[in-house]
Amino acid sequence: MVLGRFPSPVIELAPEAKGIVEKFTPIAQAIRKGDLVAFKRSLGPDSGNERWFFQKGLFLPLLSRCEVLVWRSLFRRIFMLTFQFPYDPASRRMPTVDLIDVVAAAQHCQKVLEGWQKPSMNALFVPSTDLERPPGGVKRLVAQQGTIFGNKMPNLLEIEAISASLIQQGLLRGYVIHNLSKYAIIGSKARGGPLNAGFPNVWQTLKERADSDGRSEEVPGWVKNEKKRRIGGVVNLSGIARPVGSGG
Repeated sequence: MVLGRFPSPVIELAPEAKGIVEKFTPIAQAIRKGDLVAFKRSLGPDSGNERWFFQKGLFLPLLSRCEVLVWRSLFRRIFMLTFQFPYDPASRRMPTVDLIDVVAAAQHCQKVLEGWQKPSMNALFVPSTDLERPPGGVKRLVAQQGTIFGNKMPNLLEIEAISASLIQQGLLRGYVIHNLSKYAIIGSKARGGPLNAGFPNVWQTLKERADSDGRSEEVPGWVKNEKKRRIGGVVNLSGIARPVGSGG
């Protein structure tokens, strides 16, 4: 999953996968949809799986490496909802994602995680996107439970940093137009459209990068002992470092 590949139907139906696939399915669905709320909850205490992930040594790899994939899917989803294709097929207009829209989505997710609710009165006169502060106050979130960090509300600067990090990691293909607060997609016509161009396949991207770095046999996030152990043991932490902008 940390490489963008999810359990196949064959694995899901295997007898030995019973009770395990159910723990990972909500995470996979959240990654596909770019649903930050569902992702945080799937790894949180309310899921009933948090302790199990901790005991198996999976919690931190899933949190640090899958969250960045959720952000990538969120950018893609916002692009699909907001981009208007030009009427002129010969148009040279560059496809873009307005980062203000990403900020709005991230802030909405943050409020939901904090317990904000849809208005209970005068719903006909209140936009459906508006939420009410909970009567008992917002829920206090620990670092990894918020969209950015705890109860910190996401802002434009942080979303720009996340988009730049996704570009640097090859999960988005384009660049940030800082003065316009937009993510611009490059190579749209050459690659068969803005979706293919701006949002490359995760598995292929990570595999190609690993091959080019000579790390094709490495398991990302896997902590293992060195063959030659010294006093106290030497632990290899390569591959466990968290990409900038991956949140939590």
